[in-house]
Amino acid sequence: MKITVQLVVCAEDGYEAQVQEVAMVEKPHQQIAHLGFTLAEAKSVLKTLQPQLVEQQSATFVAAHSQCDHCGAALEITGHHTRTFRTLFGTVTLTSPRLYHCRCQRRKTTTFRPLNALLTDSVAPELLLMETKWASLVSYGLTAQALKDFLPVDATLNATTIQNHMLTVAQRCEDEPGEEQ
Repeated sequence: MKITVQLVVCAEDGYEAQVQEVAMVEKPHQQIAHLGFTLAEAKSVLKTLQPQLVEQQSATFVAAHSQCDHCGAALEITGHHTRTFRTLFGTVTLTSPRLYHCRCQRRKTTTFRPLNALLTDSVAPELLLMETKWASLVSYGLTAQALKDFLPVDATLNATTIQNHMLTVAQRCEDEPGEEQ
């Protein structure tokens, strides 16, 4: 049996704007062990799907912010650079355009990167949550190994990265005013 996994992107009007094949898996069906995805197959599908999904979402966000809010004019591109974004299902490299502000309004800067408004951090909150949750139960090294075993996280994930993320999250929690303040 052949199984094809596709990503179908629909416009807001419901029209299917884009269809991308994510994976094709050939699965036998004679034994119980053949049913469903194996962990390796699921990790592979998620690792392939995640970049396509994140790229579509970020491109839609940038397109929505590529026009002047006041006059509706298209904003001119002055250049591109890349941003990396680490998620539970792999690291994604995104193209981030630099746009000129429209001249109809006075601004402090002449250019901006719309993707910076979306990507306020280089690590997805869900990845930080999983790292800190596991690191609160077992060592940083075991946390890194467990996440690598079950999720298609980046191979460079290590104990030091998890420790630094845990300290960042802890500092955010300390900085937030609680009921006692």
